[in-house]
Amino acid sequence: MSSILGGHGVAHGASEEEEVFLNLTPMIDILTCLLFFLLLSFGAVIIALVNASVPVISDSDTGDPNVSQDKLTMGLAITDKGMLLTASHDKLSEATLAGIKKFFPKKGKEHDFAGLHEYLWKTKRGYPRSTSIVITPIPSISYADLVGAMDASRERPIVKDKKPYRIPMFPEAVISTLVE
Repeated sequence: MSSILGGHGVAHGASEEEEVFLNLTPMIDILTCLLFFLLLSFGAVIIALVNASVPVISDSDTGDPNVSQDKLTMGLAITDKGMLLTASHDKLSEATLAGIKKFFPKKGKEHDFAGLHEYLWKTKRGYPRSTSIVITPIPSISYADLVGAMDASRERPIVKDKKPYRIPMFPEAVISTLVE
């Protein structure tokens, strides 16, 4: 204790209490800067949205039996082994629908989006009023593969009279999940 009091046993002016002032200005400056960068980082979060429509059940019937014959609903299951394309229609035979069904195995580590695009274009020409495709990926499929499948099914780029055009194929993509 004597070393703390300067070796004298009693401190000079021990009866007087000295006020201690903490300089908080540097700490407030640092917290202000940190708060600014924290708020700035929340504003930099990118939210990605997938533009997909929801299937609708319709009771309307046009009366023309041929109109519904050329409109299919395509189904695309994306797995880690490849993609399975199917078609559904309530009035076409099972044999006709089985003829449209096709599996696209992976080419190396990549899905065959070019093959899918060509086959969907061929199918669209046979069923021109078809506009919807239901895409069902397994949970481990990447976002890039899902977008690649949507891009492959959406439209067909062509050049006509030296001008580029995009013909819609299956623009109404519905993303679905597997029910377990």
